[in-house]
Amino acid sequence: MQNSLIRQIIALGLVTTIALHLFTDLAILISFKINQDYIAEFLCIEKDIPDSACQGCCQLEKKLDEQEEQKQELPESSNRKSEIQFFSTKNELPSIPQQKSRQLISMNQNNYNLLTSCRIFHPPKS
Repeated sequence: MQNSLIRQIIALGLVTTIALHLFTDLAILISFKINQDYIAEFLCIEKDIPDSACQGCCQLEKKLDEQEEQKQELPESSNRKSEIQFFSTKNELPSIPQQKSRQLISMNQNNYNLLTSCRIFHPPKS
């Protein structure tokens, strides 16, 4: 019972962490809205200017810019697709140099001789 509760808590924590990573801009905006009064009163650049319309938006822009820079520093995820061609589209066969073809033929003959000369193991009958 207790193990399943711990697993559920860990799973919920992981899902929350992944969701926050995916929606960091939204998390920054929510955090800003929750703390907007404090940010406008103590952190805002234009806090000393009377009738300023900033209300801490300068700090929000700063945080969003920092987040964008961090995203740009991350390596790009590449979803490259590779095409593997099993059949030649041309009517030509690839040319193998004569010396290379002789080596391939002799290697194959040696392998065939090795296979035919091996005895097959039969397990003892009980």
